[in-house]
Amino acid sequence: MTAMKGTVQFLEKARQIKEKIVAWRRAIHAHPELAYEEHRTAGLVADVLRRFGLEVAEGIAGTGVVARLRGAKPGLSRGLRADMDALPIQEETGLPFSSKNDGIMHACCHDGHVAMLLGAASILAGMADRLEGEVIFVFQPAEEGGAGAQAMIESGLFDRFPMDALFGHHIMPLVVPAGTVMTRKGLFTANSDRFEMVVQGHGGHASMPHLTRDPVASMGVLIGAINTITSRNIDPFAPAVISIGEASAGSSYNAIPDKAVLRGSVRTTDGNTRELVSRRLSEVAEGVGKAHSVEIDCRYRRGYPGLFNDPGLTGRALELAKIYWGEKGVIEKETPFMGSEDFAFFAKVLLACFFMIGAEGTAGVHHPAMTFDESVLVNGAAWEAFLIAEYR
Repeated sequence: MTAMKGTVQFLEKARQIKEKIVAWRRAIHAHPELAYEEHRTAGLVADVLRRFGLEVAEGIAGTGVVARLRGAKPGLSRGLRADMDALPIQEETGLPFSSKNDGIMHACCHDGHVAMLLGAASILAGMADRLEGEVIFVFQPAEEGGAGAQAMIESGLFDRFPMDALFGHHIMPLVVPAGTVMTRKGLFTANSDRFEMVVQGHGGHASMPHLTRDPVASMGVLIGAINTITSRNIDPFAPAVISIGEASAGSSYNAIPDKAVLRGSVRTTDGNTRELVSRRLSEVAEGVGKAHSVEIDCRYRRGYPGLFNDPGLTGRALELAKIYWGEKGVIEKETPFMGSEDFAFFAKVLLACFFMIGAEGTAGVHHPAMTFDESVLVNGAAWEAFLIAEYR
């Protein structure tokens, strides 16, 4: 069977189980769970995988689920990973299967990732008698800030389930065009860090600011100064993004508060820029504090590293992607994507490759109105199964 004919076969098999794939996604979407609390989701995943006749291990890094499919022929051990956790966001989609858990939503497509991987597992389990090597299905907890990938590694994932290569996917509505996939050899996503600045002043009555040390005024200066770091301190050819996501102070229009808080994220693609941003944030905080007679506590926390796609593995995966998606359906990004992914931890310890899959959507990820066209689930499941079956 040629690879081209194989694409038709895999897509047809995925279409035959479309209703199941969509039902899995909707069941997970309606009951989202935060990092390391994915008990219901993990239970659903484990039950479905056992129905396929796979060897299933639960409780890895708390709520992680891993399954093994043994092919009838010798060959490589290939892994596929999906993340399971949701976000602390109040859903505003109005979908009939909207979140039943107040303040929690699958706003980053992880429900779709799980459903696609269950679909791929169903397809591959049905052809085990023709399959080479082993397939390891990794359902990971806590991608959203909880470093679940690192936790799974520390729990002995690769000791129990050795893999020659691991693939991951992320549905990206609005970012990647529907009907296409995107990846990049080498560095694919950025380092992701965060910072917090607590401005401690001395509050008082709004009519007498001269008797206060106003943290709000200091916060305004801080915001302006922080926004000049990328434009005035960093080489324009060294990508960096500093975004302030929270600025809070006070509770009354008629009082100057004692304290103000700034929180934000930092995305960089190299170690020198990462160090420069960290240092400049501290220097800016110190300088503004002295100028305004306030105390500013600046804390910088390193987060996920950049995700490095192995060039050789990614090159082979791109060849297969062009067979499945067509030449025009494959985007090789010229520069790194400034988002982050904790799949990066996996990529530090074994050959790994990560793809983004395009989809129509109502809003971007991490938005309360985000949803996506569910047709991507069928295409994604077929593609994942095709990739694993054809990769040698």
